[in-house]
Amino acid sequence: MVEDRDKFRTTSLALATFLCAKGRWFTGIHQTESAAKKEFAFSSDSLLDELVDAYKFGERDSKDLLVPVHKYEQARNELLDRLNE
Repeated sequence: MVEDRDKFRTTSLALATFLCAKGRWFTGIHQTESAAKKEFAFSSDSLLDELVDAYKFGERDSKDLLVPVHKYEQARNELLDRLNE
């Protein structure tokens, strides 16, 4: 995972899906050095940073981690569709 000033990047499909389901849409998908992995880029801001911290370090039963199942599945399906283009 690489972070720079105006972008947050991750190769984690689960994290990218969580962020999209929380209303943060990705700005691009990039090939990594590994042919098997892609990297999702998001515009970085304080809300995105809070969501990433909650996902990575939050308590499992935190309300910040709750996402409606239909939003999660819709985001995941859309990300997978984009990966397969």
